[in-house]
Amino acid sequence: MRYKKLQLLLFTLLITGLLLPACNKDEDDESGDPPKTPTINVPLHIYADYFYVNWTGVVGAKGYVADVATDQDFNNILPEYNNIEVPITGMFIVEDVNPGTKYYVRMRAFNDNGSSGHSSVKEFTTRSANLLPNMDLEEWISYPNFESPAPLGVWASANKTTDLNPSLYHPVLFKTEDAVSGNFAAKMVSDSLPGLPFVTGSLSTGVFKVDLNNPLKSLISGVPYKSRPERFQGYYKYFPEEGDSCEIRTTLTRWNFTANKRDTVGRTVFRTVETISDYTFFDLEIQYFMSENPDTIDMVFAASAGGEYFIGGIGSTLYVDNFTLTFPDK
Repeated sequence: MRYKKLQLLLFTLLITGLLLPACNKDEDDESGDPPKTPTINVPLHIYADYFYVNWTGVVGAKGYVADVATDQDFNNILPEYNNIEVPITGMFIVEDVNPGTKYYVRMRAFNDNGSSGHSSVKEFTTRSANLLPNMDLEEWISYPNFESPAPLGVWASANKTTDLNPSLYHPVLFKTEDAVSGNFAAKMVSDSLPGLPFVTGSLSTGVFKVDLNNPLKSLISGVPYKSRPERFQGYYKYFPEEGDSCEIRTTLTRWNFTANKRDTVGRTVFRTVETISDYTFFDLEIQYFMSENPDTIDMVFAASAGGEYFIGGIGSTLYVDNFTLTFPDK
């Protein structure tokens, strides 16, 4: 399913509780005191050789600095990240780090009156490869009315709508034990919901905030990412209804400051109308359109490719499991 792309700069985006721009709190403070301590949020977008630090600012701050070290006591601070001033956007990137390694981050706020104390220290453990977390779909979060793949802020679906009224709205994404390997996979079922003529069963990157007045704006799609994978692979099976088709897609984009829009760096998409009764391997080459690195990755699995236009077959069901990104041999 094609979701309408939101022409917003991801690095200044409000993502519920995760990407909160510090500038919202950087109001003038006439107390004559140094600012209070900023807060580093729960680590989320972590890869093999870089990671993103999400943080919340404080009233009265003029700017922020950060330290990144390989030990909790900050005896071994990375030279490039020693008291480094960071943009007032609520997020900064730490690059050129080692895979499978623990790093520690602390921050301070400052103004004309001085500096705050150190924030609480957050630990970031880099991954073995530049992959998103939980691509094997083994980790799920159980909510009162539905389940969703972990972590919140990376994987999203329309299941959040269920919280409006569980007796009227029901999930369209499910945890299933019908998996290729491991314990779990994802099952998506297209359906209709009150006030919505058609809702595709889907799983995607991003954050879902219910907006019944404009359902297409409920999904803030994509997560921070700067790598250039070569292929998008995984397993799926599909049971269409009423001539429906599914869509499996990965899009890599970057913000164009000059044109004030988001450019597509690379993309791959797969659709089929065929019934696929057994798990089948998909192997999609990502086509690149520019040499620059992306700043965002948007991954979508949809049981109905026409969901953006409220087109599809009610009951169309897509299963996915064990998907990944591969990179050229260096």
